[in-house]
Amino acid sequence: MKNPFGKESLLLIKSKAINGKTYLENSYFSAPFKIAKPFYEDNGIMSIMVMSASAGIMEGDTYRIDVELDAESKVRLESQSYQKIHRMKEGCALQHNSFRLGKGSFLDYWPKAVIPFKDSRFRSTMECRMAEGSAFLYSEILSGGRVKSGEVFEFGEYRSSIRIYYGNELIFAENQFLCPMEQYLGGIGFFEGYTHLASLGFFYDKLDDSLIDDIYEELDIIDGLQFGISKAKKFGLVVRILENRSDKLENILECVKHIIYKNYYKKTS
Repeated sequence: MKNPFGKESLLLIKSKAINGKTYLENSYFSAPFKIAKPFYEDNGIMSIMVMSASAGIMEGDTYRIDVELDAESKVRLESQSYQKIHRMKEGCALQHNSFRLGKGSFLDYWPKAVIPFKDSRFRSTMECRMAEGSAFLYSEILSGGRVKSGEVFEFGEYRSSIRIYYGNELIFAENQFLCPMEQYLGGIGFFEGYTHLASLGFFYDKLDDSLIDDIYEELDIIDGLQFGISKAKKFGLVVRILENRSDKLENILECVKHIIYKNYYKKTS
């Protein structure tokens, strides 16, 4: 059921590259979304901070993010604060992300950790369509709940779906369904005694196995975490990391991203 007080919130971003510099060509947002004035990283990427005036996601809410990058645009889209999914009586909340990457463009999508509260239900979809020479990097952290309050794996349901296309070809698909009432999330095959899961994916038609080796070496020297790296059907890799703190996972993902950036710019220079 949908809460009659739930909102549909929309964020639209369109970029354009002129003489090697990326500009925000167009943007639109409705409450509670806001975006800060874009700023530029040392590597020339235009960074956009997504803010929210809401205390979190409520029952019946629908969030939509639509991003379109012109050829050669380079954008980093990140959120300002953790995404809190509040308790729900009987409905759920939805989020839909749609990314379209022009030839030679680069998108780094980096939201803060998701925290599903007790009895919350959340469903998300993400679709990315890539043109030749484009690169897509995403990362996310899922907490088992309000861990410091002793609320672990008490949410109602968490679903996520990812589809990534290169041209018209589907090169990566993932469906995740987590339901503590039906699954023992602390056990083998799920969180395996940990409380937080980080996922990172990188897709680029010039990706090679040396990048996977570099990421493995970086993660292998860190104590206290479990991780795995998988190759996608084509042009991609996915990293999974289990830990007990979101701040530590953010730092680890930052290190992995640094390796990816270095590899990417070596190939584009």
